[in-house]
Amino acid sequence: MITKTIKTVFSLLLVLALLTGSACWFYSFKGTLPPHIKNIAIPLFSDRTAEFNIQQSVTDQIRIGFIKENILKLVEEGNAHSVLYGSIQSIQDRPLVYTGDETGEAVTEYRLTLKIEAEWYDKVEDKAVFKKAFTAYSEYDPTGATDRTRELALTEAVDQITEDIVNQILSGW
Repeated sequence: MITKTIKTVFSLLLVLALLTGSACWFYSFKGTLPPHIKNIAIPLFSDRTAEFNIQQSVTDQIRIGFIKENILKLVEEGNAHSVLYGSIQSIQDRPLVYTGDETGEAVTEYRLTLKIEAEWYDKVEDKAVFKKAFTAYSEYDPTGATDRTRELALTEAVDQITEDIVNQILSGW
């Protein structure tokens, strides 16, 4: 009798665990977005820096980030329900780590700081959802002694900002 009760309880727990676990398989962040926004356009970001060709590479990297996240379909601005406008405000390289010896001091690590201002605009309701500044950091080796290049640091900073923008879009609802 006790064995049969234990088997019944175990079976019920197993079914409950399977039902609870299977619900997670279908979870999506898309449910947190307004139902009328199905896609997004990301036009070329403006550039307030003196950095050569930065606006195209940053915009492309953010577009790729949105494609990977698969939260909103990326479309042309004329067909978009929403638009992400951006402006690259600054890129700064500052010494982070110094080493010194009898010949003097040298910088062995720099910190790259990237600041972008972004505005997510709802074209359907004709209003700005948010306008916010995003900042990201990454370090690199100016000596070339490691694989930590400035280009890698910039890529990492843009990836961080892309993640922050996606999180802001999802948390705004």
